[in-house]
Amino acid sequence: MKPQVFVLAPFTAESQPARETVQKSAAEAGYEVVTVDSTLSSVPLTNRVLDGIRRADLIVADLSGQNPSVMYELGFAHALRKPTILMINAKTDSTFPPDLAGFFYIVYDTDNLDRLERDIRSEIRNRKMERSA
Repeated sequence: MKPQVFVLAPFTAESQPARETVQKSAAEAGYEVVTVDSTLSSVPLTNRVLDGIRRADLIVADLSGQNPSVMYELGFAHALRKPTILMINAKTDSTFPPDLAGFFYIVYDTDNLDRLERDIRSEIRNRKMERSA
């Protein structure tokens, strides 16, 4: 069975290209990409998200705009000690909250999604190597 990645991102048109890039990169790195769209629709959205986080081997969180839902979901993932890759759009005017400022994160530009794709694949490889060490 493939390891699973769950992507936390706002459901906005603005975040869609980055979300799709992350999903493509994770799939190319050998991960099964789980989204709330791919889970049972009869289950309430919150339950699908939390169950997806519980089952995931890796979480990628887009903190652009500090979406309250994404921040809540990231807190849940951290409470479960899930490995996370954090990212933020360079064009947003938000910065990380002080509690997250010490974490590594990828700064991406929507005008250069190829770089985001490479950065995500590199970070996933690094996480795989950490787990196997």
